[in-house]
Amino acid sequence: MDSKGKRRTIRIGVWVAIIGLLLGVLSSIVMATGADAHAALKSVSPQDGSTVTVAPTEVVLTFNEPIGTSFATVSVAGPDGSVSKGKAAVDGVQVSQALASDLPNGRYTVSFHVVSEDGHPVSDRTTFSLAAESLTAPPTSPSSTTTSPSSPTSESSSEPSATPTPTSAAPADDDGDGRALRIGLAVGVAALALAGGTALVAASRRKPDHSSGDPSGE
Repeated sequence: MDSKGKRRTIRIGVWVAIIGLLLGVLSSIVMATGADAHAALKSVSPQDGSTVTVAPTEVVLTFNEPIGTSFATVSVAGPDGSVSKGKAAVDGVQVSQALASDLPNGRYTVSFHVVSEDGHPVSDRTTFSLAAESLTAPPTSPSSTTTSPSSPTSESSSEPSATPTPTSAAPADDDGDGRALRIGLAVGVAALALAGGTALVAASRRKPDHSSGDPSGE
């Protein structure tokens, strides 16, 4: 085989290697993106691990993608057993579960099992605690016959506050940064591979053809 044929074979081999590497990188990106596409819990109300002072009427779970309506189940259990009321309701990315009234103080566990629209099941559990203040006013002591006129009555200030403490549902860590990093690395690897292949092809083209300078004249 002459030098021209060898250079052509080298160029073909280099480009085959580059194309194979690019296909491998692209398949890795597709697989990583597909893994990140599964549903994940973003937030829950009441917030996981929080303590609320007003009994909630429902538990609301928010996911990063729509949830299927067929297999969504949410179970909420407290000190006296289950407090779930009816079935869970699905509305796009939100799943809500109504709760019974007159919840006692204590720790509650929220267990859920949902299926995203792409068929990926998601199961987990969160907790919250209820510490509602009693609204019963304490018994008042008999009024003294020698009440000082300068003493202010603190009857209204001694009454316990029933103002609810709002609890915000902190969103879970989003994996968008990790996905962007993986895609950036994959693009960088592909660019380096392409640059290396181009350099090899250019070097093979610059290789001198020694067969044309045969002093024997054959």
